[in-house]
Amino acid sequence: MNFEPLTETLPEWALREVTLRLAQPDEITAAGAALDREHYLGAPRPCNREIVQLAVRGDRVLAVVVWTRAARKLGPREAWVGWDSRTRTRRLPLVVQNNRFLVLSQLRQPNLASRVLGLSVAALPEHWKQRTGVTPLLAETFVAPERYQGTCYKATGWIELGETAGCGRHGDDWYVEHEQPKRLWLRPLGDDARERLRDPLESLVGEKNRAFGELGVPAKTAASLAEALREVADPRRAAGRQFPLHAMLASAGLAFATGARTVSDLFRFVQDLTVPQRRALGFRSAPDNAWRVPPPGEGCWRKVLAALPPDALKRAIVQWQLASTTLPALLAIDGKTLHRGLATLVTLCDAMTGEPLVQVAKCGAGHEKTLAHELIDALPPGTLDGAIIGGDALYADTALVRQLVQEQGAITLVQLKDNQPKAAAAAEKALAEASAVFFRPDQRPATAASTSATSAAPA
Repeated sequence: MNFEPLTETLPEWALREVTLRLAQPDEITAAGAALDREHYLGAPRPCNREIVQLAVRGDRVLAVVVWTRAARKLGPREAWVGWDSRTRTRRLPLVVQNNRFLVLSQLRQPNLASRVLGLSVAALPEHWKQRTGVTPLLAETFVAPERYQGTCYKATGWIELGETAGCGRHGDDWYVEHEQPKRLWLRPLGDDARERLRDPLESLVGEKNRAFGELGVPAKTAASLAEALREVADPRRAAGRQFPLHAMLASAGLAFATGARTVSDLFRFVQDLTVPQRRALGFRSAPDNAWRVPPPGEGCWRKVLAALPPDALKRAIVQWQLASTTLPALLAIDGKTLHRGLATLVTLCDAMTGEPLVQVAKCGAGHEKTLAHELIDALPPGTLDGAIIGGDALYADTALVRQLVQEQGAITLVQLKDNQPKAAAAAEKALAEASAVFFRPDQRPATAASTSATSAAPA
């Protein structure tokens, strides 16, 4: 095969003759030599070269595309997918990186780069599966902004996410700043790729079964949660308290929040943590070895979870959430059913930004109103004093409104719809007979109060 750069412009019809295939073993060396000669980064090391694709026309190679494993950590990628650290570690084998892309031409070739890239992405899942046994769901690449605009990536459906931090990995867990941030681009390899990668409860072929040393949150946050859960009374006898309850409860909360579904999953979650992480959660060292911090066994987990008072745990978690935030003056309460009825989640959030402040959840669907009562019950008295809180028509409930106004001191905005016809009719009648709350001086209602001089100019 001829790896020499083109010296003449290809006609438009010639693009239809371009095909793409995997490089054969005896072509890898020539492809690497072309990259060393023509690409500003040179050829990647063999360990960073999982598959090499060649775009060919006749006996001439027009482009070389190299794919390798994904970057270990990328903040913009994790935010776009919706990954916590544990899900990222498990799902990273399903992400691949376009490590090199070289068009072999001395002249600009209109549409050739986008044609080759489109063929490459279309063939990538099958080519990668042949090499690794895993079908990828997402592709990533980096573009040097001082050299390229990324036009061919944009033309073939890639998504630009902004600049990287400008760091390169040296060794397994060490990063060095190189002060050359790149533009990050992503390309989903399927219509539902993003949703499948995000969902921690779906089992994907090729993902890792375990995520060693991943808490899912910063260690300080985990330690803070464990400290707050000291308030929960331990139902066990003194002789059965080998593992501190607050450490176990914090671990369970983090495990279930990152996709654990069974007691076995919970056991593996704590088992996979490092010794410093277990110690930060409050687990104690072994009596005979200060460097060993053993996790609870499955039997211990089952006994503790079966005897746990759920209301006390709920109050402790709600108060921990409140301790880390300042409640705004305008709040909203809203509920969602998660993942095909897996659970119901009710949130007290900032009405202006939508930021969640306090949340409670329950397995199954249809618990929204019950959870709203439980959320308000878990708040210390007076937490909502003076705050304005609203919600949809589901929360137009006499008991809930009384709870908010009389016990918490909140000002409640109630939505009424046809689901409560009598209350809605009474409200419409009262509003029709009342003076307008806001009006301009030239539009004052003709009532006795509005004709007096003292009320002539309300705001």
